[in-house]
Amino acid sequence: MRLNKLGAALVVVLLIFVAAPKSASAATIGFSCVTEDAHPGTCSSLNAFFSGELTLSNGGLTLTAVISNSGAGSITDIYVDAPLDGSGYALSSVFVENPDAGVNYALAGAPPGLPGAPASFVEDFDAHATNPSIANGVSTSESVGLVFTLTNALTDADLNELLSTGSLVFGLHVQSITQEDGVSESFVSDFTPPCNPAVDDCPGGQNVVTPEPASMLLLGTGLLAVARARRKKTV
Repeated sequence: MRLNKLGAALVVVLLIFVAAPKSASAATIGFSCVTEDAHPGTCSSLNAFFSGELTLSNGGLTLTAVISNSGAGSITDIYVDAPLDGSGYALSSVFVENPDAGVNYALAGAPPGLPGAPASFVEDFDAHATNPSIANGVSTSESVGLVFTLTNALTDADLNELLSTGSLVFGLHVQSITQEDGVSESFVSDFTPPCNPAVDDCPGGQNVVTPEPASMLLLGTGLLAVARARRKKTV
């Protein structure tokens, strides 16, 4: 009887994973300071307060940029160094999503380039908070989204490869950082590929690959087979 219940439970789990729709996939990126505007070559230690989430959905790519600390200023400008046109992964256009009432971004503004950007950073797209930029920029608990149209479909693996190799890089210009006496600083994205616990020893805090529904289906099928085998042995 106990085995029968186990088998029934596994069937229910299996059906749940079969029926579950596949959601949009996402990658999380961090940012590292490049320079302070007033004192080139110097940086604060506020990297952990800035992050972005890249979401692949319906043939598009969305960057959502956020700040997690009240003293970390306002993200007033976002820049994108995108893959080359001939790479097959180019971003063909972009529009802005302003989900929060206190945020107002547009695709025109200044400065025209990420201040203090490394020579390798070549700007292809940019978006800016409208005037007054600090008030309309992204502050604590706010966000802004840049939605890109892709020339070709991207997979999770493609996106991870572009981020890992520096073929897709994002820049932030942050103003009025109160923890640093109101200075402005520039940041560029950095990315650590997700760790797969099935094959890697994943350190604490690292992004972990979430099993796809298909993988969970295989797991459920295997567990059901084990339950049936154990039942046959006891008969």
